[in-house]
Amino acid sequence: MERERTFEQFYRSERAHLVRAVLFTINDRDLAVEVTDEALSRAFGRWTEVGAMTSPGGWTYRVAVNLARNRFRRLRLERRKAAPWTPPDAPPEVADPALAAALARLPLDQRAVVVLRYHLDWSVDETAAALGIAPGTVKSRLHRALQRLEADLEGHR
Repeated sequence: MERERTFEQFYRSERAHLVRAVLFTINDRDLAVEVTDEALSRAFGRWTEVGAMTSPGGWTYRVAVNLARNRFRRLRLERRKAAPWTPPDAPPEVADPALAAALARLPLDQRAVVVLRYHLDWSVDETAAALGIAPGTVKSRLHRALQRLEADLEGHR
């Protein structure tokens, strides 16, 4: 009973944030909702372990993004094309379409770091824990992502 209550509190407080973060990362609303819900389902199944983690939200985010990444791989294999995925539409939560387009052009690993650091305002350590990478890797990916965004958005200021 306690397990269900603590998970319900986590679910109510984090689901919307997680869906939004995954949406910004993968830029596909339906898939973001689907993989976030699947990740939350997996978190519930392992709630004793996940709930005791420093960042259960980070674990859930990482699982959701990995599920989306696997879906993209399957789609690429089915299409038998090497062309990169391009999002159909910019997420409506991004006020500047140029920024949304520039974010969509970033590699997934860089986009994930930007979303976690600037959209969710997570620390370098929280971001590193969520993505399962070293804090130095977060910093280098963020640096490269910001350079690319600056170059892409230079004429849109």
